[in-house]
Amino acid sequence: MGKMTEGKKIIFVDSLTSINEVENFFDKENIKIITFDYSSHVELTEKNIEHEISEVYLTEDIGKLQRQCYEFLNWYDLDIIKKNINFFNVNIPKLYNDQLIHPIVKILKKFSEIKVIIKKFPNLEYFASGDLFLISKLLIRSIFEIQNSKKNEFYFDKIDIGTNIGKTNIKFSISTSSYKKIKKTSEKLLEIILKNQNKNLSKKNTLLVELNTKYFKNFFLESKNQNKNILYYGIRRPGIWDLESFKIIKNSQCGIITPDIINNTTLAEYKKKISDIREKFLNILNSNKELNDFFAIDNISIISVISPIIEILIINRLDEIFFEILLAKQMFENFSIDSVVVISEIGMTEQIVIQLANQKNIPILHLQEGLHIDTPEAYENSKSQSVFLESASKYIAWGKFDKENEITNGKVSSNDIIELGSPRFSELNFLESKNSEEFVLLATMAPQIEEINGIDVRNLEKYLKSILKICEIITNEKMKLVIKLHPTVDILNISKIIQKKFPKIQVIQKGDINPLIRKCSTLIVTGHSTVIIQAQILQKPVISIPLINYNWGNPSVYKEKSCLLIKVEQLTVNLKKITNDPLFKKELINRGNEFINNCFKNRNESSKLIWNYIKNTTNN
Repeated sequence: MGKMTEGKKIIFVDSLTSINEVENFFDKENIKIITFDYSSHVELTEKNIEHEISEVYLTEDIGKLQRQCYEFLNWYDLDIIKKNINFFNVNIPKLYNDQLIHPIVKILKKFSEIKVIIKKFPNLEYFASGDLFLISKLLIRSIFEIQNSKKNEFYFDKIDIGTNIGKTNIKFSISTSSYKKIKKTSEKLLEIILKNQNKNLSKKNTLLVELNTKYFKNFFLESKNQNKNILYYGIRRPGIWDLESFKIIKNSQCGIITPDIINNTTLAEYKKKISDIREKFLNILNSNKELNDFFAIDNISIISVISPIIEILIINRLDEIFFEILLAKQMFENFSIDSVVVISEIGMTEQIVIQLANQKNIPILHLQEGLHIDTPEAYENSKSQSVFLESASKYIAWGKFDKENEITNGKVSSNDIIELGSPRFSELNFLESKNSEEFVLLATMAPQIEEINGIDVRNLEKYLKSILKICEIITNEKMKLVIKLHPTVDILNISKIIQKKFPKIQVIQKGDINPLIRKCSTLIVTGHSTVIIQAQILQKPVISIPLINYNWGNPSVYKEKSCLLIKVEQLTVNLKKITNDPLFKKELINRGNEFINNCFKNRNESSKLIWNYIKNTTNN
């Protein structure tokens, strides 16, 4: 986009701004329009409306700004919050940290950009809506409000559901509240079918929290072999969603905790408590100096911008969170639980269970779920993603790389880390991959929305351009390409764009990637991902092409040269080498094998060993 006229008025626009109202300014005054997110930029571009992107004015040190974002997440640790906003000693604001990081990142990025814009154009009139208006008010007087066309939505407000019907991939979204209603009804029916299996109140049980039933199939089934009773507790993820998961739950004799263990009388008893905390929370938000000072940047408090988000995200949902805390509390009272297993400490359900279990001195095991970025540069992001042991009792690491990461970068005591391997991938060890088809599999990694670089319009445009370039290269090489999108929100609308430009390319949005890996000839992944490990286990050559630089250093999977780390421009030559040079391909696969062997301990016995550890822990 060319250089714009200076203008007499400046309009700030984001995805919530009413574009119709913006268009009303045309032909009336000389204006400059600045967009603050990707979707508004795309919409104005499609309408041929001249504008600038806000990133032009993003001059502050990104690393420093990002650290400030993560620092703000510690607000739950303020005395005024800890003492007043809790239920059964469960810190309520802390439960929302993984949902709050993205809004905070957006706010601080906008604040930094608007500050520069106003300094550059101090004497103009400004127009904005939503948090753009609230931020601008903190920095300049001549700001006028325009209307939002949409309400603020949060990442966790919707559940994406996808399935394959033949070769057709079907995807749709439902609200989280609708999902919970459907889940509640289905679990009641399943409870009848399963005949309340494993719900003998006298049994000692291990509680499995939000584990993917199919990913951890062997772990579920091994519990029966080890004579260990298990219960499944999932609010975000159902234990059963198809025939395979049903069989796993049934054959492992796993009981499923359902909401019907809590009655209306219990809920009614706490209605006043909810009301009292809601009132107290609002008063703290509106007038507390400690909170006001905490949310300050460049000596300017942004609490007025953050407060509406906290009110929508947390305060307006106190009924829901109180129910979940009551449900978990009732579960611990109704069932004899002697141990807990989680794969994360950041999820709301996991946090509630961990805090209540710790109150009862019940041991909690944190199983490593994925391949981590084991560098000091990635510490803040890793911490926010629950990579490190925090409140659980012990951390079950895959092997030496992740044990070292926990100790060196996470500052976790070596006594709290046990190398027992991963039950998640044990089934892949026994499935040979001899039915390969001649297609390249591209697994996309979604932009990290909790990072400033992950929402930078320039990076997102480069990301999309690179995806299309990869499609072009593979098509030109007369190779078949299948694309598996990362199972998160497709903010770039990648699927539609690809299918419009390359209609013959199959794009899959949902479902298990392992069958695709098993059939492909080569895997290309657009960054650091657990998918690399899955492909290496299945003896596939792997190419990693990171498309967004988050400045996270050089993790072990790259340092050990277990896969090809290249740029898009180097793809053609490397694909040809893999295809035409058997020795090169073999060497690449061998390096992957070497990394896997160093990455995992007890590859075929991890489930058994973890259950043995749990039994020994609970017996003692």
